Amino acid sequence: MMHFPPIYPITDARLAMPLAEQVRHLGVLGFPLVQFRGKPLDAREQWLQLRQALLESADNGGWPLIVVNDRSDLAVLAAQEGFAPWGLHLGQDDLPPSEARRLPGLEGLHIGTSTHDEAEWQRVDPACDHAGCGPFRGTATKGDHAEPMGLEGLRIGCGLLRARDVAPIAIGGLTLGDARDCFEAGAESLAMVGEIWSAPDPAELLWEAQCLRWRQRPAVHAGRGVLIVGGSGGGKSTLAKALAPSLGLPLVDLDDLIEERTGTSIPDIFAYAGETGFRDLETRHMAEALRTPCVLCLGAGAWQREENRVQALASGFACLWLAESPHKAWDRVAGDPHRPLAQERATFMARWRSRIAAWSRLPMVLPLGRGPEELVEAMLGHTGPLNGGLVSMNR
Repeated sequence: MMHFPPIYPITDARLAMPLAEQVRHLGVLGFPLVQFRGKPLDAREQWLQLRQALLESADNGGWPLIVVNDRSDLAVLAAQEGFAPWGLHLGQDDLPPSEARRLPGLEGLHIGTSTHDEAEWQRVDPACDHAGCGPFRGTATKGDHAEPMGLEGLRIGCGLLRARDVAPIAIGGLTLGDARDCFEAGAESLAMVGEIWSAPDPAELLWEAQCLRWRQRPAVHAGRGVLIVGGSGGGKSTLAKALAPSLGLPLVDLDDLIEERTGTSIPDIFAYAGETGFRDLETRHMAEALRTPCVLCLGAGAWQREENRVQALASGFACLWLAESPHKAWDRVAGDPHRPLAQERATFMARWRSRIAAWSRLPMVLPLGRGPEELVEAMLGHTGPLNGGLVSMNR
């Protein structure tokens, strides 16, 4: 089943802030995924705003990922220009998802739909890997909404969607106060419009929702191995060092393991064996590390190899994406001589963009400026600060 951030933010064309700027703003705050809803703007203005948002996302490593609401035609235009969105959301009265999947350039998109009752949950289009489930209550942003279903209806819908490996997204007039109940009912995420744009600090809203979801479904468990993926400079090693002792597990950094076993530094391996040779070493030593529960930290490119993904997902380890924003990662590692692939921004961002789609299929950990101890405490489903204070993820 697909995994989503705990809040699925949606743009609002009624605001004075242009839609592309809304997408950019949410990405800077730490939101990894944004739905671009352009109604009631005309098609031309929607396209201009969407195009700008997609170009800016591409320049920033594919962050945030963008889902286009309703407009499969605009998604096709974007694909023709070489920057297809991450996903497409289609209502019951829009083009059927299976038909949209056949449009040029949309073959690989993540497609979602809106569902409102048991008949729609039972026959959700097989092209969909996620679906809105609601409305939970009435909402001012959608005057033609169906009859609100409340918590019990949401619980039934989430159960039926999950049984089909479709990620359920709670929709319809939601606030942070609904988060705990919605996550307990089985929602993967909460779609929000008004709550996002009226919040004094939307990033704090996202952090609180993440903590509430982890209290219902902890990201990690004592004794179970954990594998952490993500981009260079994202803070994987720092998080792993804090997480391993909390779980009573050894820490294994795959790059360190390779250097130890080969007696050669990573830059020197790249110099004499090239990237392909280094990736072969990653696969071999990753298989070794997965034999015993540990906290395993992968290099940025390791998750791209299908063989690595297959063995990791079959290992029983909890596989997590540390979803830091690329611009923060670049600020940390730019020009680091020990990172051969972090020497030039455009190349760094292009690599990140080519990798983010594979990372996004995993449960995500959003640091949102928190230190590793605070992040680990929340991941374990606990509340309150740890003794000893917090350590910056930038260290």
